[in-house]
Amino acid sequence: MKPIHSIIIALIIILSACKGNNKDNLNEKASVSALDALPENPLLLSPITFSIDPNQNVMSTLYGNKIAFQNAKEKADGTYPKGAVLYEVTWKQKADSLWYGANIPDQIVSVEKVQFTGNAVAKYELYAGHPLKKFLLMMQKKNSFNTI
Repeated sequence: MKPIHSIIIALIIILSACKGNNKDNLNEKASVSALDALPENPLLLSPITFSIDPNQNVMSTLYGNKIAFQNAKEKADGTYPKGAVLYEVTWKQKADSLWYGANIPDQIVSVEKVQFTGNAVAKYELYAGHPLKKFLLMMQKKNSFNTI
């Protein structure tokens, strides 16, 4: 009977030591907040590509809806069909406290949205500030932009 007690005590000690602390690992500053004026959360869309600019200390990720993501996988010519929506999210960088020498996203600097409406027409929106607000809205018609 004694070995069973020791096994049970050992299991209790081991299980009580396995305490998840995911709250400290969640990067809330790099997330979209409910106060932001975005029509949808671009971080929930499919990532297409990313870039890092060490001189400006920023990183960006290009996200797309299903139409844009599928088009990016199949074509490499930079054209998108009607209904495609792209978001480029740009963050400041900060040092990762869990991985020496690594950088992770800090606060969102800007979100750029391009929505393709067909017939070579694209709608461009720029969101910036804290919380994110729409600063610019432009329509492109055949290689020219008009501010709205």
